[in-house]
Amino acid sequence: MTRRLFLFETRRLVRHPLLWGATVLVLALQTFLSRDQQPDLTMDPVNATGLATCLAAAVLIVASLATSRDGRHGMPESLAGLPGRAEHRTRALLLAAPLVAGLAAAVAVGGYLAIRLLSGPAGGRLDVWEPLTAVAAAVLAATLGVAVGRWARWLIAGPLVVAVLGFLIYTNPLNGQARWLLPVMQDHRPDWPDRPSAVHLAYVLAAAVLFGGVALLRHRPRPAPAVAVVAALAVAVPSGAVAASTRPPARFPTSVTLTAAHVDSRVRERYFGPDAYRCTRRQGLTYCAFAGYEPWIPLWEQAVQPVVAALPAGLRNRAPQVRQASTTWDFTGDAGMIRPPMSWGHPDQRRMLAEDVAFRATGLYDSATEHFTSSRRAAPCDVRGQARTVVALWLIGQVSPPEARRQLYVDHNLGRLSGLDWGPAEIGYARRLLASPGARAKVQAGWDTLVEPTTTIDQALPLLGLEREFNAPMGATPCL
Repeated sequence: MTRRLFLFETRRLVRHPLLWGATVLVLALQTFLSRDQQPDLTMDPVNATGLATCLAAAVLIVASLATSRDGRHGMPESLAGLPGRAEHRTRALLLAAPLVAGLAAAVAVGGYLAIRLLSGPAGGRLDVWEPLTAVAAAVLAATLGVAVGRWARWLIAGPLVVAVLGFLIYTNPLNGQARWLLPVMQDHRPDWPDRPSAVHLAYVLAAAVLFGGVALLRHRPRPAPAVAVVAALAVAVPSGAVAASTRPPARFPTSVTLTAAHVDSRVRERYFGPDAYRCTRRQGLTYCAFAGYEPWIPLWEQAVQPVVAALPAGLRNRAPQVRQASTTWDFTGDAGMIRPPMSWGHPDQRRMLAEDVAFRATGLYDSATEHFTSSRRAAPCDVRGQARTVVALWLIGQVSPPEARRQLYVDHNLGRLSGLDWGPAEIGYARRLLASPGARAKVQAGWDTLVEPTTTIDQALPLLGLEREFNAPMGATPCL
């Protein structure tokens, strides 16, 4: 009897439009949200697991409605004459719903990861337990839905449980250590310590077994479901406690100068040890990436090499090293390096590397460093009217069009605002220079004069072969 009911419920669930509609929605939405980012095997599974909760919500509602079906619209009277009992139907749903839910989650998460791997070079380190947690969360939603359908037969019961769990998961980063007691914990960064993913997976699977036993105990006390509940609790309680006791990333003290000693001990060797970087030399420049991120080096080169190629030959040979930076622990960064972040793909990130090369080559960064003192840390370095500002914007223009100073995207937690300030005149002349034939030869021939802080734009126009079109006075308090 259970076998036939299992096949019947499986066919119904496989054909359910809400279940597969949610699967397609999750797959499409997650792919859209990550469209401008390079695949990161550290973050993509975490992101996919978080969004897969939408699929788990659909699974919970469908399972609860399927389970409570035999208690609605006169069904008890219709089923009374059949040999099967409610316990058989519960057993069949506890087999069918997790199977179909796990399959749908595997399609959504597996499809997303496959699309990401095919969309470009992937960096990072894959934690295989993370995508399995997405499947386990769907299985948990299925058994929880069956338990809700058996213990609370109201139509609103399933959606109400989904609403409560959805709110708790959405606010989960604020829950402290208890955040690991929910099936999904999405708060993570690529340079944080490893997550307790294996222990958390065991906790989620144990919770799925627990709710399956609770659903069966609704009918009558029996040894098998009671043992299942006890065994599930024996696994869920210690695994949940271990996951919840995992120390979060180190919190930084205030009012002190941060040093490498403040880096979390669990990641210090990985990001600051002797074997932290994998370095290679390409077209005269040295590129260093953290282990696992070497495939991104050619992408960084696309943002750096066009700018370096426009420099005079002597400067090209002295271009700084390109060394990946940990954005969480960036206070330990080496001065004078070009610093790609832990994520890649946004156009602003390409511009940041181009700015680093251009501002260092023209001496603007050195002037900004001298300008930033404790008494005027918030004031930008005014480089209006200086010829080297036009040259720097022209160099950046090899990669990204000249534009006004603005905050640039580093990652979804961090932005960067240049400490230099320029105006529309500098942007206008840089655009004219980009459109001027032979501009590279003119800039390289007059380089020493052009990058002198005291050389004004009006003085540089003959060297650049440009006509005077904009009023470009020096700033009131120029940064020299």
